[in-house]
Amino acid sequence: MKILIVDDSKSVHRLLEEMLDLPNLEFQHVYNGLEAISAIKETNFQADLILLDWEMPELSGIDTLPIIIKNHPNQTIFMMTTKNSMPEITDAMQKGAKDYIIKPFTKDIIIGKINSLLEGEY
Repeated sequence: MKILIVDDSKSVHRLLEEMLDLPNLEFQHVYNGLEAISAIKETNFQADLILLDWEMPELSGIDTLPIIIKNHPNQTIFMMTTKNSMPEITDAMQKGAKDYIIKPFTKDIIIGKINSLLEGEY
């Protein structure tokens, strides 16, 4: 399984790799929305899951989300953010996010969401 992590914080990238220390996982790292768009435009792009931060420089996650969905309509994307109001959650889901993870989250939360979304592979 391949996961694209899109977050401007390198510490979040490290934390996610530590939390998701599971067999057969491969990670790709980008640090803002523009880098994410470049990554998905590569002809060999394949990710089973994109973990997309909301607040980033260059291009925010919420603005990146519909661009990714336009190019890859069936892409599985989890938004990661400290934003927790119902209108924000609804906005992300309407723009194509499959799930929403509120920071800070625990290992059990993220693994549980991955399990439920990807039909229990892990």
